Amino acid sequence: MNEEEFGHLVRQYSRLIRSAVARVAGPSAAGICDDVEQRVLLALWQAMPGEQMPDHPSSYIYRAAVRETVRAVQGLKETFELGPEADKADLSAPPDALLQAKELGRAIRTALSEIGTDRRRAVTAHLAGYEVKEIMVMFDWPYHKARNLIARGMADLRRKLDARGYSD
Repeated sequence: MNEEEFGHLVRQYSRLIRSAVARVAGPSAAGICDDVEQRVLLALWQAMPGEQMPDHPSSYIYRAAVRETVRAVQGLKETFELGPEADKADLSAPPDALLQAKELGRAIRTALSEIGTDRRRAVTAHLAGYEVKEIMVMFDWPYHKARNLIARGMADLRRKLDARGYSD
């Protein structure tokens, strides 16, 4: 497939990809749509070298869009929930530093579990590196709500960590 044919394919099926992402991801689709579309197009480019392109690739493209959306949503979920990646640490660090980091991680997770649901979601996303605008899109909140939930949730988290002996 040459660049011109690929460009035509992109223009022709972009709406299908975005529709599949919106259907699978729901309200968080706006925050990941561009990324997923790029992943689908890259997978399409890599999977269809030369003349292997089927005459009607819409079902392949739809399945690829669904697959990549599920992967993106799972990645967000793991990040948001402080999943398996949260326990990985730099193994070159001294053992006592690793232990302290692990204990702090447990204390943060425990403190987060004691915070209200919306504040916990906002703080977890904030700690994962998302900006207010991304958090707004992710949870379908207005700007002021997202900003206030982050600020109040972080204050709650600090108080709970201080009570457990973890200060700034």
